[in-house]
Amino acid sequence: MSVKLGIDSIRTIALFEKVTNVHAKDCLITEDYVYFLVDPDKIGLAIGKNGAVIKEVRKSLGRQVKIFGYSNKPEDMIKNLIPNIKTMTFNNGSMVISIPPADKVSVIGKNGRNIKAIKEIMKRHFSIKYVKLR
Repeated sequence: MSVKLGIDSIRTIALFEKVTNVHAKDCLITEDYVYFLVDPDKIGLAIGKNGAVIKEVRKSLGRQVKIFGYSNKPEDMIKNLIPNIKTMTFNNGSMVISIPPADKVSVIGKNGRNIKAIKEIMKRHFSIKYVKLR
């Protein structure tokens, strides 16, 4: 599925690629965060030694930055976004994920910002409209 990027996303990806020398497949811009999807083997390069590269990206964007590995399979993609999944099931454009209770707070995030970003990424790339945590 192809993702259409707006001008802000294109500019943000261009800045990210210029600073990190890593190609970003997509970015999701929220009020406080920018989420980038890159090849899984390039995440370390994008972060840099002691996080130096990612700190420069944060400074340039004025927002927190999260980097995730991209996969063209929804099962692998959701595991990249939420690594501690116990089980997952897919039904007609919806996904139910089971995670340990101790990890729910970090997966949901403050005011639901993390889970909203996860839902948007899954919707944009795999047409999965609903993601439910258990």
